[in-house]
Amino acid sequence: MKKVILILSVFALIVSCSQSRKWTDKEREEIRQQIRTHKDRVAIRHMEAANYENLENCVLTTIQETYPDYNQFNQLTGKTDTVDAAVVDCLGFTIGPNFENLPLLFPPTQLQQAGILPATLTDAQSKAFYACLTEKVKAEYKTPGQFVVALFYEPGVPTILADAMQQCAASMAPNDSTKAKLTAAMTVTPASAPAAAPAAAPAAVKNTMTAAPAATTPAAKK
Repeated sequence: MKKVILILSVFALIVSCSQSRKWTDKEREEIRQQIRTHKDRVAIRHMEAANYENLENCVLTTIQETYPDYNQFNQLTGKTDTVDAAVVDCLGFTIGPNFENLPLLFPPTQLQQAGILPATLTDAQSKAFYACLTEKVKAEYKTPGQFVVALFYEPGVPTILADAMQQCAASMAPNDSTKAKLTAAMTVTPASAPAAAPAAAPAAVKNTMTAAPAATTPAAKK
C-alpha cells in the first residue's frame, strides 16, 4: 500500500512539474514588444534610451516575479491589461513619490528641441523650470499614479501639462516675443475624453529601475 502511495505521489509531482513552465527569451521579448507599442504615449515617447530600457526591465521583472510560471500568465484573459498596468506602476515609480524625477519623462534636451526651453538653458534656469513644473503638476495630480494614468491613457498631451510647461517656461522668458514663441510651441490638441481607470497592477513594482536624480542640463555652448 505504501508503495502504491509513493508511486502516486511521484506521478502527481511529475504531472505538476509538466504543467508549469519557466519563461523563455522569446516570451520575454514578446512582453518587450508589447511595451514598445506604447512608445507614442506622452509618458514614454520623450524618455532617453537608458531610462526607457530601465522601464522595460522594470515591467518584465514585475510580471515575471508575479507569475514565475509562464503558463499561469499565458492563461490570463487580460494579458494586455496586465502588462499595461505594470507599465503604469513602473512609470509611477520612475517619477518618484514627490514627482522629483519629472526630467526622466521630459528631458531638458527634448524640451529645448521643441522650443519650449531656450537653447542657452543654464543650470539655474533648468532647476527653476522643473521646480515650477513639479509644483504645478502636484497641485493638479495628487499622486504620481494619477499623473501617469493621464499621460498613458489620454490621447495627446493633457492640457493641464501643456499649460504648466508653458507658464513655467514663460516665467523665464526675457520678453513678450519669447513668451509668444513658447506659447506657440506648446499649442496642442486638448485630450478628448477622460481615460478609463487602469486595471490593477499585478504586484507592487520592484526597485528594478535605477531612477537617476532629477539632474539639470548644463548650459549649452554658445
